[in-house]
Formats: sequence, C-alpha cells, structure tokens
Amino acid sequence: IGVSFDSPALNKKFKSVESFSFPLWSDSKRELALYYGAAKSKSQKWASRVTAVLNPAGELALFYSQAAVGFDLYNHPAVVLNDLKALRCLK
Repeated sequence: IGVSFDSPALNKKFKSVESFSFPLWSDSKRELALYYGAAKSKSQKWASRVTAVLNPAGELALFYSQAAVGFDLYNHPAVVLNDLKALRCLK
C-alpha cells in the first residue's frame, strides 16, 4: 500500500500514470503519517519517505526511515525483500 497527502482523485490519476499494481491511499489528515513518523505535524506540507512492514497480526515487523536508508528508490524494494527473507517471512 502506498500513502500520500494528495486527494483520492490525484492519487487515482498518479496511480494510473505510474501503473502501480498496489493501492494508493490518501492521508490528507496526516493520521497515518503522524503515527508512522512520516510527518511531525498536521501542517507538514510533504511527507517524509518511510516504509513500515506489518506482520499478519498488524504489528510492526520492519521500519525504514528516510534518514536511515536515504531511500534509493531503485534498490529499496530488494533491501526490504532481503530483510523479510532474513526474518523468514518469505522463502
């Protein structure tokens, strides 16, 4: 799932243009962003990039902050998959 501060209409258009195969949620009230540390306040204009991986029980299993990994957008998915394999979540 991807999340942004944009409206549902803008997210729908962006998802279509980028051909995302996953849902893209709107967090215009910044609730998820505040909870997961992607925003420090409700007035923050742009979200920081973070990745939160939840286990089947909905508990936080892995977390990556923008500061910690710098978010190499091309290699980050492989890093997450390798970490999941190390946790034996994937085979």
